[in-house]
Amino acid sequence: MLKNKLKKLLIILSITSISTNILANEEKIGFMNNIKQLKEISDVMDIIQENFVGDKKIDKTILMQGALKGMIDSLEDPHSNYFSKKGMEDLEGKMKGEYSGVGMIIRKGANEPVTVELLIEGSPAFNAGIRPNDKILYIEDKSTYDIELEEASRLLKGKSGTKVKLKLYRESEKKEREITLTRADIKLENVRSKMLDGNVGYIKLTQFAEDVDLEVKRELEKLLSQGMEGLILDLRNNPGGIIGQAIKISSMFIEEGVIVSERPKKGKEIFSYREGKYYGDFPLVILINEGSASASEIVSGAIRDYKRGLLIGEKSFGKGSVQVVLPLPDEDGIKLTIAKYYTPKGENIHGKGINPDIVVEEDEDYLFYDGFITNVNDKDQEASKEKLLTSVVGKEKAEKLIKKEDKQLKTAEAAVISMIKERKNKK
Repeated sequence: MLKNKLKKLLIILSITSISTNILANEEKIGFMNNIKQLKEISDVMDIIQENFVGDKKIDKTILMQGALKGMIDSLEDPHSNYFSKKGMEDLEGKMKGEYSGVGMIIRKGANEPVTVELLIEGSPAFNAGIRPNDKILYIEDKSTYDIELEEASRLLKGKSGTKVKLKLYRESEKKEREITLTRADIKLENVRSKMLDGNVGYIKLTQFAEDVDLEVKRELEKLLSQGMEGLILDLRNNPGGIIGQAIKISSMFIEEGVIVSERPKKGKEIFSYREGKYYGDFPLVILINEGSASASEIVSGAIRDYKRGLLIGEKSFGKGSVQVVLPLPDEDGIKLTIAKYYTPKGENIHGKGINPDIVVEEDEDYLFYDGFITNVNDKDQEASKEKLLTSVVGKEKAEKLIKKEDKQLKTAEAAVISMIKERKNKK
């Protein structure tokens, strides 16, 4: 029995070593060098299984998962996590743009509760009356002050049909309320586009999910066929995703050179160069804010460093580390920080963020009237917006907000139109 346990741990360590390819050969790794620690883990598992008296039913799989989670937690890195089999399935679904959950995108600052950033129309959270800027104080019995953003996200997800209890606080009402949501299957529409005045194209990208570059390419080509002369790429509240997607999307706007580089713990710096079709040097603005993170910052950093376009909005989040997801033999897995990434000019923005070229701050009470992620077309969505805003802030204030412009978007639109005119005058 002891031999089988040690063999299982050896397999896990071998997979981790091979998959990451980040451990130097001269370091002491492998079963024989770790046998003392492995024996201690095995002994503790036996002690617990033979002597523990409690309500929770335990087996060696549960104990092993607990040991793995404890190792990752000891790193004190909010971006490194252990995932059960179910957690791995949820993570994979999110990268594909579909998952089971309640239909919210959330954010969290230091020493703050989780805040609702955006909602998907028609989702359980939307239909229950949850709205942007609501504070989620508790998820089940866990205070969101005490957990990281990724754990909060994991707690909100779950199998379709299961329930999750939340305690919410809405500033405008100055009161708390409890609500129970029934999770459902969610499919995100990651890319939306439209043509603005002055032949200015607009593409909103909500996350860098699997194959999202194909969607961006399709919308970009559609706008170009309609006579687009300049583009606004909206990355506000885009939390990131797959780095390879950030490289492909950056490459659409950058003709040559490095898009991003990664520096692992050991070994040489890894450079990722542009790839795929280049769509030209038309005027370009990237919209960013504090919700723009990771892959969003890779795109923004490359555009800034090559002076390919303007960044407008507010300072980005500041996540400059690289994670890899490693599957383990029991279909569980770990997400581990393995490198820091650097912009083409060699800057790591971790903890600093990227400052826009033109700072435009939105009013605190302004809900992005056109900013809801939606699975319905613009025409159908218009009919529900006034009702939505009225439910959040009341009829009188809703009427004012409906008339209020998205200052960041309008500034971007004016900037692109100005660049288009300047280009025409030079010809």
